[in-house]
Amino acid sequence: MLRYVLKVIKKAGHLNASNLPEQLVQSFLMGSKQSRSGQRRLELLNKIESLGSLSAAAKACGMSYKGAWQAIEAMNQLAEEPLVHTQKGGAGGGGMVLTQAGEALLAAYRLFNEQMQHWMRELEAMSPNMLSQLELMRKISMKTSARNLFHGTVTEIEKGAVNCEVTLSVGQGNEVIAQITLDSLERLGLEVGSDAYALIKASWVILTEDLNGTVKTSARNQFCGVVTKLDEGAVNSDVSIQLEGEQMISAIVTNQSVENLGLAVGARCCALVKASHVLLAVSD
Repeated sequence: MLRYVLKVIKKAGHLNASNLPEQLVQSFLMGSKQSRSGQRRLELLNKIESLGSLSAAAKACGMSYKGAWQAIEAMNQLAEEPLVHTQKGGAGGGGMVLTQAGEALLAAYRLFNEQMQHWMRELEAMSPNMLSQLELMRKISMKTSARNLFHGTVTEIEKGAVNCEVTLSVGQGNEVIAQITLDSLERLGLEVGSDAYALIKASWVILTEDLNGTVKTSARNQFCGVVTKLDEGAVNSDVSIQLEGEQMISAIVTNQSVENLGLAVGARCCALVKASHVLLAVSD
């Protein structure tokens, strides 16, 4: 049954038709707990089908009209044919309905989700630790060029006129604060309680002596710990710092900076990162 449902989804959605069924299942499992961006998009299609209006569907899904348009455009770009089309006239001045391809995709997803949930319950019955292991698989499967990758839960979102600050609890009492645009917040589908990743390039990390609470800086993120590895190159050095709870952060700094700070394996120091230098990501 599962293979049949996967074939239906591939045929209906025309998404990455070269993927093997096993790859589609893996993609679903690895992103099932996260941002729910795929589910949000499909829920948008569901609301369009029932309400016949993009503005009404966006409101029902807690999205802005612009965000809903962007979601529709993204889905249409991934599909081989449009999933929705607009209608002129009517009491509301027109509306939006699903195309045959959109209806087929939505129906296939509903069937796939139903069967997948049933299958997941069977897996959990067979092995009680299966879901936690899938969560670990999802975490380690993410590839990025950023040296520093923190996984956690959104605990606070402070919105401004253009940007917002997102606080991510990454465990062991550590937090990462990121500054992103409101459009990015909506596109990622972030809200308090969402699962997310914070990515920080090693070259964006500034090292200082152990501040120990005696110095104030404008950097919103301050991580203090012990140097566990120091690889010196011709010009720069790669410094690894162990934080509380075995978490690590890496920095690329000049050899002169290493000398000035007196850095060595076993020495304490702090890593500073501006909130604007933190990238947020979700599993799609």
